Amino acid sequence: MRERERNRRHFLHDTAALAAAIAAMPAAKVAVAAEDAPEPQKSSANETIRVGVIGVHGRGMDHVGGFSGQPNVKVVAICDIDENVIGPAKKHLEKVDPKSPPKYYQDLRKLLDDKDVDVVSVATPNHWHALATIWACQAGKDVYVEKPVSHNVSEGRRMVQAARHYKKIVQTGTQCRSHKAVQDAMEFIRSGKLGEIYMAKGLCYKPRGSIGHKPDGPVPAGVDFNVWLGPAPERPFNPNRFHYNWHWFWDTGNGDLGNQGIHQMDLARWGLGVDEFPRAVTSSGGRFGYKDDGETPNTISSFYEFGDKELQFEVRGLVTNPELDVKIGNLFFGTEGILAIDGYSTWRTYFGPKLEQGPNGKGGGDHYANFIKAVRARDHKILNADIEQGHLSSAYCHLGNIAYRLGRKLQINPASESFVNDAEADAMLTRHYREPFVVPAKIG
Repeated sequence: MRERERNRRHFLHDTAALAAAIAAMPAAKVAVAAEDAPEPQKSSANETIRVGVIGVHGRGMDHVGGFSGQPNVKVVAICDIDENVIGPAKKHLEKVDPKSPPKYYQDLRKLLDDKDVDVVSVATPNHWHALATIWACQAGKDVYVEKPVSHNVSEGRRMVQAARHYKKIVQTGTQCRSHKAVQDAMEFIRSGKLGEIYMAKGLCYKPRGSIGHKPDGPVPAGVDFNVWLGPAPERPFNPNRFHYNWHWFWDTGNGDLGNQGIHQMDLARWGLGVDEFPRAVTSSGGRFGYKDDGETPNTISSFYEFGDKELQFEVRGLVTNPELDVKIGNLFFGTEGILAIDGYSTWRTYFGPKLEQGPNGKGGGDHYANFIKAVRARDHKILNADIEQGHLSSAYCHLGNIAYRLGRKLQINPASESFVNDAEADAMLTRHYREPFVVPAKIG
């Protein structure tokens, strides 16, 4: 506990100055001037859009397959700090086009310098999402970035500013927004048939076992650990903090609230119809059931207040029951009934005291196709998950985590996207960045 408290004080001290600068920024939705950015040209459906995928281990393989399957879209480059994991991506793309294998880069900065790349797809660990996106916009490339779009609250707003300033199309990887089932469910909510929606609940009941304990060790051959750390603090290599398990450490991840949970948080916010920060947030939880190296909670309940409605969110990483047969999804409570979104592609409704089932539906969608359509049209309004929406939903996850880490209710100023008279909480809106991997405090 003493070591944890020392680390927390060190973090707060290091970030205090930057947090003050962020809090002093203009109101959240002030437009960013873009006179210096050239007006991008629309492209025809016959022109080939060339994509570079950054991060091809795990989720990145879906990007490789999703983009290479689009008409007149070609994945021309892949990038990963670990040479040992690029085989499946290379093999897939060589099958798609045997005559033109993809270029490989270990450092994303070299990929961003490649003039043959029009679009960058970011599937890195969370702590790299913001910087990779901003650098890509500065390099003149459109971006598809995985969720959560940011590692902390202030990064997300700077990503929005970069997209607008450089006139780039930036899609958030919350693919549920492109699914017919979700779109139909939101239309049903808006129809008023559920009455007044007074509460939304996001459910992330996903089993997560212990990651155990592992000692620090040598960096594996073929891994550029310096670039992998990027904006995160300097520390020795530890296999338990590397592939996938980085989610469970505050330096690089955001726990399951910001991992799986961001999908359900996004839909909860969408269904409630809130496009700004809440007025207050409270969280409680812990890493229960086992002791391991992980830092983030495997169980957390967060409550977001808006005055006339409420958003609840629950992460349960241990054995648990479903709610209305939903374990990963959303519940929307109206004065006349309840709507449940089960997973990504199914919804159903319940009415009356006996919860009699009403209308329902299902159906998927293609988030990559939606992004490519917006890129060709040079219109971010076509996007189903524009970076502005990604920032807001990601920020809700970060706010819940901040309330958990501080252990108290936090009052929020939605206009400034900061806390009310709370320097300790404001310090956690950002982070101390390791040179030279610094997310710029000002865009343009």
